[in-house]
Amino acid sequence: MIEFISKYWEAIVAVLALITSVGGLLVAFKTSRDQQIHNIKMIKPILHVDQWDYENNLKVDLRNNGIGPAVVNKLYVKHKNGKVKNALYYFLPDRLPGNMNYKEYWTGYENFVVKPDTICDLIVIPVDIKSEKQIKEREKLRKKIGKLTVVIEYSDINGNRMPKYERELWVFQRTDNVN
Repeated sequence: MIEFISKYWEAIVAVLALITSVGGLLVAFKTSRDQQIHNIKMIKPILHVDQWDYENNLKVDLRNNGIGPAVVNKLYVKHKNGKVKNALYYFLPDRLPGNMNYKEYWTGYENFVVKPDTICDLIVIPVDIKSEKQIKEREKLRKKIGKLTVVIEYSDINGNRMPKYERELWVFQRTDNVN
């Protein structure tokens, strides 16, 4: 054995160097791949639709709770009866009674970006709780909004499609609100 090593020591060193190099390449490749996966996860957007049903305010908003920007390819609203429209506003009356009015409503529902920690008000309807007319209208609006579902198709900035997000606006259908 010693005679073999002394005779072929240069070849043995060369083979060991080759094995070490290949091992180093494998480690570098795996590390690079893990870093790439980590980078993709670090810019992942997480969209969420919040429902705010107050006595003096009805509100639905879209938030990006993730770290990276969300590219919203399509946002639409489905009614329980199967109708689909591209905004919450289009399921509600054009004009509200008296001096009641929409404070905010969103109609840009395709190809827009939601930055991290950004809130987009999809609809905001203030209610004067001293007005009997507005209280009655609020109850009608709650019933209408409660039958809707917001659907969002979006991707991250690298073009990776995120799972379709659907949020039923059931909070507005609850019966435990105080009037």
